[in-house]
Amino acid sequence: MALGEDYFLRYGVNTPGTLKKDYSRNWRHFTFSFPEILRVYRAQFKSVPLNFLDIGAADGRFMQIAMDRGLKVRGIENSPFILARISDRKLRKLILQADALDAVVDLPEGSFDIILECAAQYLPPHRLDRYLKNVKRLCSNAGMVCLLIDPKNYEGDRSGPHTGVRTFESMTWWRKKMLALGFERSGKDFYFFNA
Repeated sequence: MALGEDYFLRYGVNTPGTLKKDYSRNWRHFTFSFPEILRVYRAQFKSVPLNFLDIGAADGRFMQIAMDRGLKVRGIENSPFILARISDRKLRKLILQADALDAVVDLPEGSFDIILECAAQYLPPHRLDRYLKNVKRLCSNAGMVCLLIDPKNYEGDRSGPHTGVRTFESMTWWRKKMLALGFERSGKDFYFFNA
């Protein structure tokens, strides 16, 4: 199976054999709800975000929602299989086909108000700190990271969008990791961190 093929078969829009069309229903938290992400951002920074980076953009769904709300968007996705299935050429041009670990090094510092981060849980531990420091570097002064992970103590559907993840660290582990790297919690929800 090609990289991303299992994801696309599970969640791809208008794809024969698709099991689910809305992967947000697998999560008890509001991690995949763009309105909730905006609510948390506004409550934290008392302003409206201007730009958005989706690391692990998949088919660009969240980027499209962000564009529809007037945000300037960019994305990173490493699966050519998924990217080849994006029919909207304008949206496709906004997604860089690359490994997230490498791509975040080349993006300009302080460029994004909201970063939707889906790659961290796939990285080997010895590369994680450097990667997350680069993600933090990309955040604007009013920057927030939405860390999308499948933690070990998550009580919902374990076959969510991150199928294939072999290590499930706990929420406590991820919280400590983010705080140790200089992030701050944004409100009470585990998934949101200020840079």
